[in-house]
Amino acid sequence: MSRNNIRVIAVLLLLIASHGAGYAREDLRPDIAGVWTNALLSPEDERWRIEDLACARSGCSLAGFKYLQSLLRDPGNDDRSVKELFYEMQDYEKQQNKDLLTPVGLKKQAEYDPAQGAALDCTPEGDSLRHQILAPVPMQIEQFDDEVVFRYEYWNAVRTVYLNGRSYPLDAPPTRLGHSTGRYEGATLVVETTHVIPNVIGVPGRGAFAPHADTRFIERYTLNADNGRLDLELAIIDPVHFHKPYDNQRSFLPAPDWELEEFVCEAITGEY
Repeated sequence: MSRNNIRVIAVLLLLIASHGAGYAREDLRPDIAGVWTNALLSPEDERWRIEDLACARSGCSLAGFKYLQSLLRDPGNDDRSVKELFYEMQDYEKQQNKDLLTPVGLKKQAEYDPAQGAALDCTPEGDSLRHQILAPVPMQIEQFDDEVVFRYEYWNAVRTVYLNGRSYPLDAPPTRLGHSTGRYEGATLVVETTHVIPNVIGVPGRGAFAPHADTRFIERYTLNADNGRLDLELAIIDPVHFHKPYDNQRSFLPAPDWELEEFVCEAITGEY
């Protein structure tokens, strides 16, 4: 068979494969455009897994989420309640995170004052990128050839993820949402964010700060073609404060009938 014939066959196979359902274009990019909700907002949806519902309010680390899944799959736990398994998972998380913080992280933890919380005076600049990404409110994703735009109901924030490798402007200061670049890996959108201002990051049983503009946030959004679920794995890479990447997990379901609402923050003043 000639090389030209081989090339023609390869192109035809690629074109046939590109028409699979659940993907946006010929390059097999996942179609994740639209409004997405989470298990806290739509717990009645039958597509949620038990672990999604269990982690909906307080959230779970990625390690804790996978550990809870293993507990739920174990036939030996059939007579135990989900609540009991969830508490065991939380103990597991605390054990996993007991050596997470570096000496600098432990110092920041000791200095942390809850009165600095962003919700107290409605200043989004004091709220972390992690909380923005994992906040239990709807978000909307828009996909374009050279960028992906995340619109969040939380703080009415908008993030642009550049798919063309656009670099951060020289000498530009870091921001709360940082600078995000992305790429597609099959059914997964991978986003890397840098140049994020220092912010409070909640760790189960602890508190810490994201230190400098060189901290990296890695998000992996994977589309489950069977039920439309979008699974997020978030890793915060911060060698100054964390001995290892701090991983988080959240899942979303499409909500075509939903619209983002205007976010209104009510400051906590201490007055009654």
